[in-house]
Amino acid sequence: MLRAPVSLFCCTLWHLLPFCLCHSCAGLDTCLSSFDDRPGHFIAPWTFDNGSRHEAVQQLVNAVREAGGVVQEVTDGDRYGYVYATFEGGPLQGVDDVELLLPDGDTTVVLRSSARKQGLPDLGRNERRLEQLRRRLGWEPVPILRNRRRALLFVESPWDSFGPVPPMGSDYGSSDLDTDQ
Repeated sequence: MLRAPVSLFCCTLWHLLPFCLCHSCAGLDTCLSSFDDRPGHFIAPWTFDNGSRHEAVQQLVNAVREAGGVVQEVTDGDRYGYVYATFEGGPLQGVDDVELLLPDGDTTVVLRSSARKQGLPDLGRNERRLEQLRRRLGWEPVPILRNRRRALLFVESPWDSFGPVPPMGSDYGSSDLDTDQ
């Protein structure tokens, strides 16, 4: 099973998940992730509003199977739900890995999809598949406000900046505004 390297910083945010998809698509050409804001790699997370997280995990498993995917792993624990599936893309395209994470206490689904065989364009295959899954489930994409400064006036480019880089310390997310004074 081929997976991209895990970002330890991000996994600590999710209570050290055993299989953390909280990494970008760094070094991968044919990859989409809710955690990678670069053009061509970002895909908006989804939201579900019908039922519990446990029901949503089961709906995801069923939708993946109906779409022709093979569910490799399902975790539906106390703190998160996780679905890992593979899709066969054909002899020239190879296998695609799809990971979906549902944190507890939230109706958000973060996702990552990547072709194992890099070097060949997927021609939008991963994006189409994820969109078909989302529509099959009847879920909505989460609207994302991107903190992007475009280098070229009207189009995304590799020279765009993405705003401040989050701190790498253990107190990420806490600020003076969080404390009562």
